[in-house]
Amino acid sequence: MTRSIKFFYFGNQCPHNGYLLARIKTIAWKEGVRLELFDISEDWLACEKYRVFSPQMLLVNDRYRLHGPFTKERVRQLLEDEDVDSSPSDIEQGDRIVRGDLVPITPESVLSTCEPCTNTQDKGLCRGKAEWTAAMLETHHLDHIGYMHFQDGSCIGGAEFLPSMAVPYPILDKEEGDAFLTCVHQSHETYDYKTHPLEHLVADLKNRGFKRISVAAAKKGTFPNGPLSWFEGKGFADKGLLVMEELHDSEIHYLQLDIGER
Repeated sequence: MTRSIKFFYFGNQCPHNGYLLARIKTIAWKEGVRLELFDISEDWLACEKYRVFSPQMLLVNDRYRLHGPFTKERVRQLLEDEDVDSSPSDIEQGDRIVRGDLVPITPESVLSTCEPCTNTQDKGLCRGKAEWTAAMLETHHLDHIGYMHFQDGSCIGGAEFLPSMAVPYPILDKEEGDAFLTCVHQSHETYDYKTHPLEHLVADLKNRGFKRISVAAAKKGTFPNGPLSWFEGKGFADKGLLVMEELHDSEIHYLQLDIGER
């Protein structure tokens, strides 16, 4: 068996990507493993070849696909073909809608995502996210890329988008006038923190002339954007399976919401 690691990441779109990139480099060096890095924001061909639909994905030994944050121990287990059974992270999305304060996602405000995304108060972990946000605003001539949701001064989630044509994921029907939800966060078993920012974003995108909103969502778990049943409850239509993720015992599906006439 030839041990290897491939790490795919969507620039600094996700606050996890910076420290995960450092972590996987350390693991590969200590384990003496070949490491290949793919920034899919610049390598759409690799994104298509390996069917990547989330802001970060590991491919270990060209066999095991792992989405979301990972530990050193989990990667080492996969490198040795140990504990390779699926580990579903199913979550029941609560229906008690919380309506806190909404703040547009800008390079300044996005620093507050450090708490819900990395479970720390260290805003330094979100500096890369802030720089990425600034680049997206400039490139696509936007004044924000969604809304963050706050309650009692703390960020509890949000909804983020990009024009679909700017997203590297291999979606076949991307068109001008489409928006893609790059992150809808966070899921909770009791409270619904996502409805309020998504509703506001949908209305905003409609006013801006967008015609359709798309998202890739896991059937189980939270990476990426799961569970998909929540989106169906918001009127999104399930357009079908994108990829089956065996380690997560979950499918990733493509969903769409029409918000205007073409």
